[in-house]
Amino acid sequence: MYKNILVTGGCGFIGTHLVKRLKSLGYNVTTVDLKTEADYCFDISDYDNFQQLLNTDIDVIYHIAGQSYGYKSLVEHELDLDWNAKGTLNVCTFAKHKNVKKIIYTSTMAVYGEGDWLKETDELNPKSNYAISKLYGEICLKQFSQFGIDYTIFRVFPTYGPGQNLTNGRQGIAAVFVQQIVKGNKVDVTGPLNRYRDITYIDDNIDALILGMDRRTSKEIYNVCTNTKTYVEDIINKFIEYSGRNKNVFDIKNVGTHDGDQFGNTGDNTKLKKLGWNPKIDIDDGLKKLYEFAEEELC
Repeated sequence: MYKNILVTGGCGFIGTHLVKRLKSLGYNVTTVDLKTEADYCFDISDYDNFQQLLNTDIDVIYHIAGQSYGYKSLVEHELDLDWNAKGTLNVCTFAKHKNVKKIIYTSTMAVYGEGDWLKETDELNPKSNYAISKLYGEICLKQFSQFGIDYTIFRVFPTYGPGQNLTNGRQGIAAVFVQQIVKGNKVDVTGPLNRYRDITYIDDNIDALILGMDRRTSKEIYNVCTNTKTYVEDIINKFIEYSGRNKNVFDIKNVGTHDGDQFGNTGDNTKLKKLGWNPKIDIDDGLKKLYEFAEEELC
């Protein structure tokens, strides 16, 4: 049914893995990103930039691009408006102009706020500028469906694995700790060690996103999560174990949380599992793969 795919944010962590999978499945893939290695390098907050794509065949847009984490929205909150809100509006407007058949959108677990075993039908309570801007994206897709553009929305819970940015220091609950442990003995933690998340390995995330082209996902929302509570302390201990060093040599310090940061939430993945999806990588194997990647990148 679909052949030509546009991936915004195609050079980011999730985008890179998604593009690789799509190409392996035989799709024609075009990427847009701020990184120069993209097929088209431009800022999606400026609609005029989309004119570059007018002669490109596009059946489906995977809209992955955007400002992607809560802390940055505190210090550069205009990016939430530019990349997430305005950028998504521009993607939808372009899709209408090009008669694109479907948009598949990566939203976030942050739209729920706090809570456990959250279902897609649960009340939403975004606590950050980032979460609000991603929720706007969901609403935008629903609005544009009146023009015949199908959509699937994936509320992505924290995703980890090889290929993550290990230099940011603020993004990705597993990436933040692995880079500190590989590089030294000091581990700064934003908040108490009993904070938790529901984290998903990158390959399992991509398995879910590919299902966005399944007819059964038309105009539906899905949590991408493992339905498992993973504590910050357990993540840190696993990385220390993989390092081969004694835990006593590490200085683990709570440096305080920030506005809009969630103490913890977990998701219910029953709806996604009904499509045949199941997470294949358990937490120990996934964290070990990330640790090995970090050693190669940082040592």
